[in-house]
Amino acid sequence: MDLTRAQREIDARLDAARRVGDPLADAAVAERIANGALRTAGGDLVGAVERCASSGGRACAALLEQTFTVPSWVRFPEMKAGARLGLRTPMQSSVALILGSLMETYGSALGAKVLIRGGMLTAHVLERLRNTTTFVLEVAASRAPMPGTLAHRHVVRTRLVHAFVRHGVLKRGDWDFAWGHPVNQEDSASTLMAFCHVYLRSMHRLGAAPSAEEEASLHHLYRWVGHLMGIEPELLTADRAEELQLYAHTTRRQLHPDDDSRVLARSLIDALASRRPLFLPANALAALSRSLLGDELADGLGLTPSRAWAAVTNAAVPLLCRAQRTVETRVPLTRRPLEHLGERVARLVYEHGFEPSAPRS
Repeated sequence: MDLTRAQREIDARLDAARRVGDPLADAAVAERIANGALRTAGGDLVGAVERCASSGGRACAALLEQTFTVPSWVRFPEMKAGARLGLRTPMQSSVALILGSLMETYGSALGAKVLIRGGMLTAHVLERLRNTTTFVLEVAASRAPMPGTLAHRHVVRTRLVHAFVRHGVLKRGDWDFAWGHPVNQEDSASTLMAFCHVYLRSMHRLGAAPSAEEEASLHHLYRWVGHLMGIEPELLTADRAEELQLYAHTTRRQLHPDDDSRVLARSLIDALASRRPLFLPANALAALSRSLLGDELADGLGLTPSRAWAAVTNAAVPLLCRAQRTVETRVPLTRRPLEHLGERVARLVYEHGFEPSAPRS
């Protein structure tokens, strides 16, 4: 089979995935809305679905059954090394997640249409950042988000929020289905890889290179998260090699920034500029992001280059990351204390680092 034919077949499958949202979650949300008991994405969404299921709601019951069913490939102990990586490196991971993973998702022009139309990363940048980072932190802090844990509940809630987003966008009447279904399967799979592959690549570029065990573990963790989020099994890659192949195809198809992408990128940089915990100006943040994304994508996103800040960030950040790795390697007993300290630091950063600035007098 020649490459061109292979690409056409893969594109046909991914085109089909762009036309599908999340039937189970969408049906559960529609069932609650039809009953008049759930009209917004706020509050205890999972609790509302549980109450609906207990009173005979079939769609809600089906959703809960799927999220509490553990596939045979899941190995919860194998998720711990990847979770602990993020906990031990809260600052490096924050930079990799926000300026690497999150920023790259804006380069997928079609996927960015939902964010623009929902105002989720223009008018409410910090709120969205807090939600995203809290999601990642709770998944990591659980060491393995098993059914019944707070982290498991948090992931299911996020899935329901996405269903509300789809419902709201479709009600607006200005959605162009040439973009695909809002929050569709291909875009969801791409976002999942941003939390795994793009994050891991960014950690390498920062100088905080994860081990092969940590990479495999993080992939396994997010494969399970993807299952909980309603991503089709065909788009949940079995290992890192499959993930790299799928990433190559989705980026070939979707990673083409447009004006909406650049609006989102600028909103993110402006919201983070001179804010704790990094206290870096916009040019420094853009330079950091460029080092994680590469010049071609960074140019497409409109991230202004700065030789001075690039020289500083490309020297200082890897130096600090390698210093921590050296300590962990030479004194292995430091890994567990760093893990617990890192979790506390991350919670402080995510709780207070994205608060709106106080008005100036």
